Amino acid sequence: MERKPKISLILESFTQLEKAYADLKKNMAEGKEKFVANPLLQDKVRVDFNLAFESSMRVCRHLSAVYNLKTTSKDCLQKVGELVGTSDPGALGELAQFYTKHRDLKESVPPEELYDFLSKALPLFKEYAQKVVEHVKRETNNPLLIDYDLLNEKARRVKESVKKIEFVLSQGFEEFSKTPMYYDRVKYFYQVAYDSLFDICKHLAPKFGVKKFGDDCLSKLVEVGVIPQNYYMDVLSMTRLKNRLISTWEVSPQELYQSLSQVKDKIEPVMKEISKSLRELLRHRSAPSTSQ
Repeated sequence: MERKPKISLILESFTQLEKAYADLKKNMAEGKEKFVANPLLQDKVRVDFNLAFESSMRVCRHLSAVYNLKTTSKDCLQKVGELVGTSDPGALGELAQFYTKHRDLKESVPPEELYDFLSKALPLFKEYAQKVVEHVKRETNNPLLIDYDLLNEKARRVKESVKKIEFVLSQGFEEFSKTPMYYDRVKYFYQVAYDSLFDICKHLAPKFGVKKFGDDCLSKLVEVGVIPQNYYMDVLSMTRLKNRLISTWEVSPQELYQSLSQVKDKIEPVMKEISKSLRELLRHRSAPSTSQ
């Protein structure tokens, strides 16, 4: 069976890399003199350097396996850099060598040396990520980097969990209220259903132009029209219930039963609306341009 890049692994790793890169850039902007004189700043930079490198290496190891490249921790970045067409793969090799030295507990890299190296090498992280993404888009013919395997798996979990919720609620409130197992199980089923729907939202939101979101991801999709406006209160109720279930506030059996009775029939329709908007987005992107 032919292996293929795991889109979610790459996106997750590069999201971590992006955050570490931004923090590195901000802290390095303090200047060499402040950096050398400030041990706390040095610690922050070292932690972010570790995160940036390990995030890059996670993708590197994965692509090495996908494309059957024989690599080690010392040459992985360089070989994958050659594969995806970075401007200077050798510099990625030097980055790996420096990182090995930086991680050597026997001999710490002086702050002056760390600052000078990162000042020169920091752009390598950004170019590496860009080239990998461009390569994967071409190789998979997937310009939006949509992980269909993830979406299908999460959709399956939503549907299975909703069916289990429906079964429990179908026993009636009297039976539900006197059977602690029903309360615990339906609470778990709802959390799985909501979390799976949220994972779909989290993966697709950037494709629809939503860059910043927290636990309001679904509400953001309503705001941009991915989910119709008439679902806004349903989405809000779903999120509030989820947040209450994971908080220290106790949700009574009656309230949980009533809340789930109201939202259970909205979960799959919301998911289908997201799927509908995704199909429309893909159709629009694949349509030939009519501009002159």
